Amino acid sequence: MNVEKAKGLAGVLSVLTRDNLTGMKSYEHRSQPLVVTDKVRFQGEAIGAVAAESLAIAQEAVEMIEVEYEELPAVFDVREAAEPGAPLVHEERGSNFFGDFRIAWGDMEEGFRESDRTFEGSYFFPTVFHYPIENIGVCIAEMRGGEIELVAPVQHVFSGKRELVGLFGVEPDNVRIRMSYVGGGFGSKEVKPEHAIALWLSRETGRPVMFIPSAEDSFKTGVRHSMVWRAKTGVKLDGTLVAQDVELLVDKGAYGEAKGAAVRGASLAWGPYRIPHLRVVAHSYYTNKVPAGAFRAVGRAQTTWGFESHYDMIARELGIDPMEFRLKNFYRRGDQVFEGTGPFDSDMDDLLSRAVRAIGWDGRSKRVGTKKMAPEVESKLLRGNGMSVTFRHGYSGTSDAWVTVTVDRSGVVKVRHAGVEIGQGVYTMLARVAAETLGIPDSQVQVTHPDTNSPYFDGVGSSRCTVSLGNAAQRACEDLKRELREVAARAKGGKAEDWRFEGGRLLYGEQSFSLGELVAAEGASLVVMGKGSFGTPRYNNPWQGVVPHWELSAAVAEVEVDAETGKVSLLQYANVADVGKAIHPVACKSQLDGGAIMGLGNTFYEEIVYRDGQVVNADPFQYRLPLLPDLPEKFFSLMVENGDGPGPMGSKGMGQTAVSPIAPAVANAIYEATGVRITELPITPEKVLRLLRKL
Repeated sequence: MNVEKAKGLAGVLSVLTRDNLTGMKSYEHRSQPLVVTDKVRFQGEAIGAVAAESLAIAQEAVEMIEVEYEELPAVFDVREAAEPGAPLVHEERGSNFFGDFRIAWGDMEEGFRESDRTFEGSYFFPTVFHYPIENIGVCIAEMRGGEIELVAPVQHVFSGKRELVGLFGVEPDNVRIRMSYVGGGFGSKEVKPEHAIALWLSRETGRPVMFIPSAEDSFKTGVRHSMVWRAKTGVKLDGTLVAQDVELLVDKGAYGEAKGAAVRGASLAWGPYRIPHLRVVAHSYYTNKVPAGAFRAVGRAQTTWGFESHYDMIARELGIDPMEFRLKNFYRRGDQVFEGTGPFDSDMDDLLSRAVRAIGWDGRSKRVGTKKMAPEVESKLLRGNGMSVTFRHGYSGTSDAWVTVTVDRSGVVKVRHAGVEIGQGVYTMLARVAAETLGIPDSQVQVTHPDTNSPYFDGVGSSRCTVSLGNAAQRACEDLKRELREVAARAKGGKAEDWRFEGGRLLYGEQSFSLGELVAAEGASLVVMGKGSFGTPRYNNPWQGVVPHWELSAAVAEVEVDAETGKVSLLQYANVADVGKAIHPVACKSQLDGGAIMGLGNTFYEEIVYRDGQVVNADPFQYRLPLLPDLPEKFFSLMVENGDGPGPMGSKGMGQTAVSPIAPAVANAIYEATGVRITELPITPEKVLRLLRKL
């Protein structure tokens, strides 16, 4: 690599390569080197960086860097990566195998002996991109005198802080991450190697550095894991599930951290169904693709695609309606799903029945019984209905959260927290919880922007904010009430316990004061504070903690298939979710709508395509996302509110399960219409025509 021309360009301040990467405690972020030191393992891996007076100069300097590459064998499919003799991504490991994760109970051999029939199936989910509105890696970074300040969209600000401490070896108190609103996240908004590079350049230049990635750059920062779900399943002739042996092949891309999607994928890879004898093994492999990481409904979109397609096939071959098969095998309220988790806390029968009714269907299927070896095509336009369900853990880990609430003479209540707003409505939720607890209007509550100077929170993800931050905020407001009673007793007399809250005011006998009046009476500069926290115990299970609730959805689709062109039109779609209590119904419905639309992209359009080692569709014009005309004419997002969740007002985490069920519901409807089974996403006209034997 020759950087001399770039360094000589007027306006260039610093050039980073492997040759001058010094002064750091670690040179890898989550196992990925900040810049390539020996071998480029995926297209988009950084080999250098330039800081310049302007973006135009920096871009020109990058073009002037001279690099010679030796072309090496590569592998881009997890199925090929698992084969002996596949090109090695990391030669020193001796294979592409990264590791595995296992879950099992019962006796597999006995279970299959007890079964009347066994079925096998394999389903493939491709690599897809998060595609948030705001490009990934954007930041303003400054490092001076051992102090770091990073203004960047980061979902887990405190874990991001720990990562920067680990990279640069600075004191934790000298690292601050802050941000305001984030343009969507879906798991992509974390500390990235680009952030560390920007901080290194800032340290070298003595100036703040702004990194402005393009949409094409974003595609090279992280993706959803491609995955193969395959299983052997034993059942009784009446449809009762007896035994299941599941294997997952998880595509980690060129680098990977811990076990990630292997754990999340394996942890509930059988769906919300009772299976006495079960084994799940998730094998992770390296490929020469962009490293994969957290993505909304991590591991669940891929496995739901597998098990809901598989169960649909089993039911039909047994001559049982797919709905009847599901109703027979669902977990029931109160069932123990896994050691250390809360009991199953929803009624899947009710969710599925509501979804079926929403599109005017009776839930019965016409294509059951002996499998037809060839598809039946009676006319050009064929219609069919299909269903699917999914569930996931409420959140993982202990989910520790702290919130402070203050009020001054203005009467405005300020909620201070570290929950990043990435479009899920956390600010609105916190404002509603505070207003409800204190009996004041929402307009009297101000929610601050988070940063690492805020009270600690594990971070946004895994549907944890409403339960964790919401409970912490509720407790903080109760503590604020206690403090205000103490202030009232000192300023106006009586005992603290004699003062009461009513309609957002404090009352004592004939006296009535607003919050602001009471605070002002004690002192012009007084600020009264309440503190609250919430956490769940750690437990040795796949979620590293006690799961406080389950997140569930049921979905039903009606499709029309053009047997001449292979085009599939989604006519109706309904998703029903158990939300416990919708604290803000509009925000909750928007989460369900958005999740379903994201799942619609996975179903029909989205896939990162590699050819000759290059991503060929990493730009806004070639990577197809759902558009408004793609939405079905009848599109329902329905909420079941039983008020039985562990969050404020009986709420539960929600929104992630809306992503997963649409793809298998559509594929099952296609089978109902045509008799052909789609096993690989996305569903394209070409795949349909090939299965219909027209190509």
